[in-house]
Amino acid sequence: MSDRLRFGCLMGLLLLVTVDLRWMSHGKPMPPRNDFASFPAQISLWTGKDLPDMSEGEKKVLAADDYVLREYRHEVTGADLGLFIAYYRSQRSGDALHSPKNCLPGSGWEPITSDQVRIADPYIPAGSFSANHYVIAKDGMEQEVVYWYQAGGRAFASEYAGKFYLVWDGITKGRTDGALIRITAPRSTTGDSHTLQEMLTFARDLTPVLPQFLPN
Repeated sequence: MSDRLRFGCLMGLLLLVTVDLRWMSHGKPMPPRNDFASFPAQISLWTGKDLPDMSEGEKKVLAADDYVLREYRHEVTGADLGLFIAYYRSQRSGDALHSPKNCLPGSGWEPITSDQVRIADPYIPAGSFSANHYVIAKDGMEQEVVYWYQAGGRAFASEYAGKFYLVWDGITKGRTDGALIRITAPRSTTGDSHTLQEMLTFARDLTPVLPQFLPN
């Protein structure tokens, strides 16, 4: 594909995304989903508890239809992880998924490194999917962040893929729902890989739970 054709395809996609998608959310019933109020506190060997709720200002900026904000601890290793999931029933102008890589610098966290990791998921044909992995720093502290998006039964790392799925699902299925899943953990020492492995284990344990709350 030539650069000119590739650029034209990208511009066409962006133009479609900028169109108000309200009309796409009508016509077909949404698949049923459970509210996050019933999200399990026990996931495999992880025990969770709710974290302090967001302020009204933060909720207004987030503009999510449903969300969960928890801390989970592993019963054996004692690892503590933060879980945040934001679900949008209809992604319209101003009510869409917020990328952590854009939000984190606004709250004072600066990225140190970024890459992608694979998360095992035996319930999908490929057996795993890609997620974003960041190491961030603020006031001498470091954190690990792993996040991905889900829409229409797909799990993916790319925001550009998310924009394509948004338009495709709106046209073919009459729905524009989607979710952001983010896992965080304090980073004990620079270069420590143990924290990331704990996060990937938790993500693997989380994957069979999510379909109850994020409709396929």
